[in-house]
Amino acid sequence: MPLTDEQRRILIDINATRPVSDEDANWAVKAGYAAQAEDGDIDLTQEGRRHVDSSTL
Repeated sequence: MPLTDEQRRILIDINATRPVSDEDANWAVKAGYAAQAEDGDIDLTQEGRRHVDSSTL
């Protein structure tokens, strides 16, 4: 299932290290697109990176 524009924006923001809301971060982690460290840092998983075109950052 393709991502919505909003979901794609969340992944792009995470990839660009821009702040995202807790709700957005939780969605990305639960969907398997991001991983959150104990200190709160969040980064995209390989699956999440697959949905982000780094040339658009």
